[in-house]
Amino acid sequence: MPLESLQIAGHQLQLLLPDPQQMLEDAVAGEAEGSAGWDPYWGLLWAAAPLTAELILRAPPRCRRALELGCGVGLTGIAGLMAGLAVTFSDQSPAAVQMAQANAERNGYPGACGLVFGWDQPPRDSDGWDFLFGSDILYDRAAHQPLLTSLQQLLQPGGIVWIGDAGRANAAVFADSAAAAGWTVRLYDRRLLPVRSFEQLQFRLLVLERRVRVV
Repeated sequence: MPLESLQIAGHQLQLLLPDPQQMLEDAVAGEAEGSAGWDPYWGLLWAAAPLTAELILRAPPRCRRALELGCGVGLTGIAGLMAGLAVTFSDQSPAAVQMAQANAERNGYPGACGLVFGWDQPPRDSDGWDFLFGSDILYDRAAHQPLLTSLQQLLQPGGIVWIGDAGRANAAVFADSAAAAGWTVRLYDRRLLPVRSFEQLQFRLLVLERRVRVV
């Protein structure tokens, strides 16, 4: 398996990545069998992940319990651990969660928690988390509503959501859907400066909070 070394915000990270050919073969076999969690792309280092990880390391939210959504190989979750958060890795793919946990241990954080679930069936027996975060998880428009359902169910009152996106068109669609569902959505660039709009292929950090209802 290939080993990737990254320097992010003054921290050295090492990530073990799955073999791409083996991932594709496993995905084809899983799809043919009708298995859940066969996504062939979870093992890639997507463009927004290092930038989201850097922002977490430079300016972590004032939270403790955190859940990474769509963890893949665990880069942003490991950044959360390095920032002092109690991170749980989650993904629909059991292999992804296992690799994220193994990569956490490789970087000095053994025993990290993991959860396997699809966003259409978020766990109902948890106490929720103060901080939900992910990167490169908005590319599939069909997943937006399940994701919003999970955010609503898993975020503790007063909590916050961070989603890093590399500038795909569907991120703006998601932001509109989130606002319509009662979330306040703010946008930031890679320097954590507020911006007003999306730009194609430009990183944006979406920060979501539940809108306060005035009685």
